[in-house]
This record gives sequence, C-alpha cells and structure tokens, in this order.
Amino acid sequence: MTLELHYGEEKITSTYLDRAEILALEDRDVGDLQPDLLYRLRFEEHFGEEGFPEIISGKENIGLVINDRDRPTPSYIAVEHMLGFRGFNDKVGRVHIATGSHSGQTDEDLRILLRGAYEIFRDRVHIHSARDRDSHIPYGRTSRGTDLLFDRELEDHDLLVLINSVEPHYFAGFTGGRKSIIPGMAHFDTIEKNHSHALSEGSKTLGLAGNPVHEDMVEAAHIYIDSRDHISIQMVQGPGKVLTDVKFGDLFDSFDRAVSSSLGRFCIPVQGEFDIVVSVAASPMDRTLYQAQKAIENGKIVLRDGGVMILVAACSDGIGQSAFWDLLTMYRDPESILRTIDNCYVLGYHKAAKIVQLTRRAHLFTVSKIGPEELEKGFIKGYSDLDSSMKDAIKITGENPRVLVIPEGTVTVPHRHDPC
Repeated sequence: MTLELHYGEEKITSTYLDRAEILALEDRDVGDLQPDLLYRLRFEEHFGEEGFPEIISGKENIGLVINDRDRPTPSYIAVEHMLGFRGFNDKVGRVHIATGSHSGQTDEDLRILLRGAYEIFRDRVHIHSARDRDSHIPYGRTSRGTDLLFDRELEDHDLLVLINSVEPHYFAGFTGGRKSIIPGMAHFDTIEKNHSHALSEGSKTLGLAGNPVHEDMVEAAHIYIDSRDHISIQMVQGPGKVLTDVKFGDLFDSFDRAVSSSLGRFCIPVQGEFDIVVSVAASPMDRTLYQAQKAIENGKIVLRDGGVMILVAACSDGIGQSAFWDLLTMYRDPESILRTIDNCYVLGYHKAAKIVQLTRRAHLFTVSKIGPEELEKGFIKGYSDLDSSMKDAIKITGENPRVLVIPEGTVTVPHRHDPC
C-alpha cells in the first residue's frame, strides 16, 4: 500500500519510501469512544452529577482561556459541553485566546476554535496581544529573573477555566498546563526571558525535572494562579488528533496526570539510528516553518551523524515569526550565529541555534512551498516534492539506507531505549 503523507490540504508520497520503517501513532490503541462521549465520561467521573453546577453557582464572571489555532487543542469540545449547564452561558464574561507570542486570530480561526459556540461568544472574545505593554499588569519576578507581566483582561473573573492539550514539546518537555498562563497570556518580554533557557541542556523533549524552561513556567504560573479560583481541563490526543483522555482539576495536578497519560501515546521505542528520517508536520503545525520545526527536533533524536533529516511541511504561511530566520540568514558562518545568541538572546533565537547545531552534524532538507533559494539562506536545502529530496538524500547516504518515516512528527517522539 502506498504511504501517503500530509502536506497542507494535500497528500504526497515517494517511490523511495517503499522499504521505509514507519513510526506511526496509528499502530497504538486509542479506544472506541467518540471524542465528545469520552469527554463527557471523564467529566462525569471527575465532577459527578452536581459538582460542576455547584462550582459555578456562585460565580458571576467566568473567564475561558483557550489555545489559538496554531495549537491542535479541541477546545470546542469542552466549551460546547459546558454550554449544556444552566446559566453557564450568561456567566461567561470573556473567552480569551491565549496566543502567547503568536499573531492574532482571524474570524475564520475563531469559527474553527469555537465551532458551535462561535455565534454565542463571538462578541465576548478577547485575543491576547503579547506586544501591547499597556494591556499587561506586573506580577513580580521568578527566581530565575523572569519579570512577570500578564494580560489585565483576566483580572475581573471570579473563575478561570483553562483549556489546554498535553503532548511532547521539544524544549518545554510537554505542552499544556502552565502554558495557558505563560506563554499563553503573558507579555512578550516575559515569554522571551522564559524561552531564553531553551538552549540549556535540560530543556528537551519529555524533560520536566531539571528543565529550566518548564520550572520557570511552573513558578510563574503559581505566582499568578494560586490566589485565583480555577478549573483546569487538560486534553490528551492520539492518532489523527483523536481525543484519548482528559484530566480535570488543579492546573498543576491535572497537567501532571495528563503528562503520564500522554507518554503512552506519543513516545514510541525504536532500535538504533537511521540514515534518513522523514518527519512530517501535519496541520495546524505546518502553517509556518517556525512551528513545523518541532518535527525536526523530534526526528533528529534517531538520526545518525552524517545522515539526512527531511522535514515535510507545506508552510503555506511561510517562515512565520522572523527573528530566528533573520539571524539564520544574517551570517554564512554558523559560529557567528551561535556567538550572537550567546551575546543577546531574542525570542526565536533558540530555533536558529537548534537548526545550526543540527546542520553541523547532519544534512537538513525541507519539502515545502517556501522557495528553495530562500531556504538555502538558512542552511536548509529546499524541495517542492518528496521524490527529489529522497533521491538527493540517497546520494549522500549511499544505496539501501535505513529510512524512518514519522507521519505525525510534531508529536511523535522516537525513543531509543526502553519503552516509555
């Protein structure tokens, strides 16, 4: 059977993948329940019949905090379900889109994020703007020196409902949980300082203990959320973005339990290293190179030195946030790039550093809609089709290479030792 890979709204394949090994999440059991039914089951298990109505009964201004469209969180499942409780609609003061440092959302983005709840809440949506200094309030500083500034629009709520999803992240360890607050609703300077730790040795996929990015986020989230009533909803998704589990409760405890659940979904054992790794960034993580890079970071874990990493990502919106690309294309000498980062960190520079570090030991190809001449400026060889990239990769590795294909590269973590 021909292996077809996601490429924007299309599917692509290559004749060179016939003998490739496939690291597919589809091989893992995801259960039989439909997402909305699974959500309701987990909700009832946690709250019981009257638990949630009792929580919201005395509240007058509930704030919902959901991820933007750049993150694959099915927030609408939770929002639509809560609409079924009497009085909930009238108690919601704002639906906050936790964009972090990302750009604002279009009306079409909001329709996709809220689905059946869009018409109800469209006039109550607040889109976080990280660069608007006046819209943020100071909350002190973490022990690592991160000055905390959070969106003032959150201030008037007497209950916050934080909806997120948990999957591996290449320098925060895992997404979800505390990320609703930081970077989700934080000022750009706060995000930048936190992310400056991304080049530390402990900042890696699956790593939480000893991870300075994660630990700084947890401390920041505690400072902000500990004095506030809140409900945390942490979703875990499996193959094809199918909901496989949900954890409720306190922000930190629900996150920890969701991490444990997600390990069995995203971490897959493999034997040895590969000559060629084809890692696919599926929608919505394929919209920009900035986001799609997560597929590179996961795939390179099992790429041998001198091998070829092939990122497949349509990147229909181009490069994305430009800081890392501006730095990558500023010098032709990788060492100059790393020295610049050491001297002055700017949000996004960690992505430039990780690309440079990879290209010092291996080759990086990208199949995308970005012009090859543009990618070449950033140490990446660009292609418009997978066959051509595979053909050139085999010229480097030699005939009969060991090839690994990761169809969900942004969330699938190859594990070279014992199974997670």
